[in-house]
Amino acid sequence: MVQKFKHVFLDAEGTLYVPKDGRSRWEFWADPSPDKAVEFFELDTGVKESLERLRSQVITLCLVSRNPPEIIDALLDKFGIRQYFDEILLNGNKGKQIAKYLYRRGYRRDESVMVGDMPVLDLYPVKRVGIESILVDRDYNGFAKVERIRGVSELPNWLRIADIAEGAGNHRPYIASLDDFETADTIAARAARLSSRSTQRLIAAQVT
Repeated sequence: MVQKFKHVFLDAEGTLYVPKDGRSRWEFWADPSPDKAVEFFELDTGVKESLERLRSQVITLCLVSRNPPEIIDALLDKFGIRQYFDEILLNGNKGKQIAKYLYRRGYRRDESVMVGDMPVLDLYPVKRVGIESILVDRDYNGFAKVERIRGVSELPNWLRIADIAEGAGNHRPYIASLDDFETADTIAARAARLSSRSTQRLIAAQVT
């Protein structure tokens, strides 16, 4: 199968881990510390299992965050997920950081995707340097008219759909809705239909 995205970059806060019990993140950032972080945050549903799948599904898996190193270190150790990442990129413009990472390793930007929850910090900067992005759907980012998944738990299947679309010759693989993460048989049937109707929308609504 054709592999559309070989290099995946994941935001941390709001993407991999979230505040417990629906608390506001600003409650934490009013007085942040590593000790408070491990009490305040928890992994989002299905994240660890999805990282396992992604590790065998893509070539590169990196964490990209603007959180301070001591906060990131405390949470990665608490959740036991540090080993899944090839590199941890901290601070600065995420688009420039990822572009530099790819350039140094001879990787292609059009084979890379950034996943995050904050459009201004996670999506728009990488779009400006020619890297695709997808938004983790949260109640505070509904204003952004971009591609969405409900969480990192849906990312492995979303990547498979992009692979199938690429193999079918569809030039707009970024058209998956939140409700279209289907079984392998259903996905294969959909891809077969798409191969004969390459101008049809892939899954739901065309990204503008």
